[in-house]
Order: sequence, then structure tokens, then C-alpha cells
Amino acid sequence: MLIIDDRYEILDCEEKGLEIDKLYKAKDLQLDSFVYIKILENNRNIKDDFIPDLIDESTMILSIDSKHIAKILDIGDYKSGYYIVSEYFEGIELYDFINNSSLRIKDILFISKQIIGAMKNCDEKKMYHGGLRLDNILVDDEFNIKIYDLGITKSNGGVNIRMNDNISFLCPHQLNINYTDRESDFFSIGIILYYCVFKEMPFKIGNTDLQMLKNIDRGIDLDKDKITVLNEGIVHIIKKLLDRKDKYQSYNEILIDLTELMYVKADIAKNNDIDLNKDIAYKNTKKNNSFFIKFISIIMCIIILIMIIL
Repeated sequence: MLIIDDRYEILDCEEKGLEIDKLYKAKDLQLDSFVYIKILENNRNIKDDFIPDLIDESTMILSIDSKHIAKILDIGDYKSGYYIVSEYFEGIELYDFINNSSLRIKDILFISKQIIGAMKNCDEKKMYHGGLRLDNILVDDEFNIKIYDLGITKSNGGVNIRMNDNISFLCPHQLNINYTDRESDFFSIGIILYYCVFKEMPFKIGNTDLQMLKNIDRGIDLDKDKITVLNEGIVHIIKKLLDRKDKYQSYNEILIDLTELMYVKADIAKNNDIDLNKDIAYKNTKKNNSFFIKFISIIMCIIILIMIIL
């Protein structure tokens, strides 16, 4: 049994101990409630005033009107690093959710709209995430989501802490000059949506910032064979999220494109149902007509036979 700060009992910890930058289900022994706890290592990217600034940011997060943003409940020191306690949500990491199921386009659009809507609410409070990844977005069985780790990058002066040297979701100006803004989140969301559709990353993973930048400069790894009538709309949105020139300027622009695409998919489904009903009606009519013709033919044969006998 592992208890942190005489209060948080880790419920799903393996014998080897806690992994860095992973959400663990825990029990708050003081309040008798479930929470998530994450351990952050005090690496070279974390600034000296990170913790006091994160405490301030956690207060700001409480003012965000979104059920899809996880609140930070407590912060403290743990060994050579820190622990962050966040509210509990019954779900699994988006990464595992994607790889363990077959997502339909309408499911991806539903998840996307929640992410964009939540981040729009953050943007209205002059907040950005700066570290969106597949493993800090949780999803439940009904495709509802909860975003974690908000406030961490902003508390670090806009510099992504690169925990476990994870740089695969960072945008070019985060990799190049350690600058984070709204566009950084656009880029991360583009990568996340790409993975939702194709179950692979749009760029090869680089071991260094420079190598990752070169991979991004080469462009998206997207064969024409991967684009279909079903996914071409969301692929267009992904490209615009990842593009350096023809890019979105606001969350409202993304939501407009997503909403239009959702309506198109709904119309396609509706029309397919109408066509199916028409086809069923046609087949039933054809079947009834065929039965009627056979019945008349039998009656005529009987009449002819009677006439011959008489």
C-alpha cells in the first residue's frame, strides 16, 4: 500500500512504484473520495516558481465553465519532484480507447467537439493548455471526455516541461523557441484527431527538438489511399490545424467546420435510411406484384383445364 502525504492512497500502483507523468487512481482518505494523482519529476525544464504559479493557475481553472476540464484539487512535494491531485472521472486514456475500439467518424466528431468546446472556454479565460496529448484526455463508454494537466505549461512560463522527454505533440514554435500559445493547442489537437482517424502519428517521432522539427517540416505522412468519402471532411480540419499558413484563427472557426461536418454526416445517414426504406418498399411491392401474377396464372390454368374436360 502506497500513501502519499498521509492522505492519498494509490489504488492501482504496481510493485515497481509510481511512473512519472501518469494518472493514478487514488483515494482521498480525508474526504473519502476518489481522485487522480500524478507525479512530476523536477527536471531541468521546470522553473523555480513552478509550484506557486501552479497554485494560482489551479484557482483560475475553477472559474472555467466546462465539465470537460479537470480541476486541480491539491499540489505538494513528493521525493525529488511534485504531486498533483485532480478530480476523478470514470474513463480511460484516449490512446487506449482508440486502440481498443473501432471509432466511427461520428464518434470522433463528437469527441472533437467536446475538446474544442472545452479549450474555447479556456481561451475565453486567456488560458491555454500547452501539453495536450492522447494520455491526458480521458474518455468514458459514452464518448464523454475530461481534459487533464491544464495549467502545468502556463505555470512554467509557457515552457512545456517535456516530462519523460515527450515532445511528439509539441508545435514548431514550442520546439524552436519554447513559446506556447493558442496555436500550440490547435497543433496538438490536430495530431490527436489524426491519431483518432488513422491510429498512427502524422509525423515520425524525433528524439530531439531539432529532429522533431525536421520531421514536421517534411509534412504529414498521409497517403491518398487513406482519404475516403467518410473521413475527407475531418482530414480537411486536421490539415488546417497542422498547417503553418492556411490555419485556423479561432476556436469558433473550428467549431463551425465541425458542426457543418456533423450535419453533413447526419444528412447522409438520414438519406441512407430513406433510400433503404424506399428500397424495402420497392422490394415489397415487387414481391406482392409477383405473387399476384402467379395467383392469376394458376386460376387461368384451372379454368382452361375445366373447359377442356367439359
